[in-house]
Amino acid sequence: MAERPARKDAQRNRTRLLETAAQVFHDVGADAPLDLIAVRAGVSNATLYRHFPTRRRLLTAVYAQTIDALCAEARTRVEDGDDDALFDWFGVVVDRMQASRGLRETLVAAYALVPDEPTPEVDEWHERIRDTAEPLFTRALQRGRIRPSMPWTEVLALVTAVAGAAGPDRTAAARMLAVVIAGLRAPERAAHRTAPRTSPPEERRSRRTPSGGAAGQGAAGS
Repeated sequence: MAERPARKDAQRNRTRLLETAAQVFHDVGADAPLDLIAVRAGVSNATLYRHFPTRRRLLTAVYAQTIDALCAEARTRVEDGDDDALFDWFGVVVDRMQASRGLRETLVAAYALVPDEPTPEVDEWHERIRDTAEPLFTRALQRGRIRPSMPWTEVLALVTAVAGAAGPDRTAAARMLAVVIAGLRAPERAAHRTAPRTSPPEERRSRRTPSGGAAGQGAAGS
């Protein structure tokens, strides 16, 4: 019988630690002292490390729902089939990153082309988001909506860097992302070349209409 209250206490401590850590990471950043989190949560350092042995494990737990949401947003847009869904998803990514300094710093570090401190937990975030959203990138390439000059990993690094550079300033982030998207978009003529051709009957009708109209006018005039 004594084990059940102990489990409840452990779950309560874990929940308190996650809530406190989310606020501290938001206020101070991903490098906030873990001791500060323990103090604000009202638990000992030993309790914190028992639940989260490393900083990255704590970060992963704090932002797990956000990563799930980013992946869900990507999957929804893959299913929708919109040509510009990739650019719309970029806005979602930046908006989510703007919501927390800790998430912003962690994702910018994760998508850096040469990460300073690669870790299995953050690498898992990187792989999940990259793999879930890559079909959006592939479709944009196939339909001529995005320039083919940059690989997917570099595009993600660029988009997350926008949020990192803007910090909490959403207006600045929106302006910078607009410039990045404008640079990534393929010229209109490339999109037209890859767009589905008009079906033969429609094409034939569209060609006959001007000439037929001209012929009719000529006959009426004679």
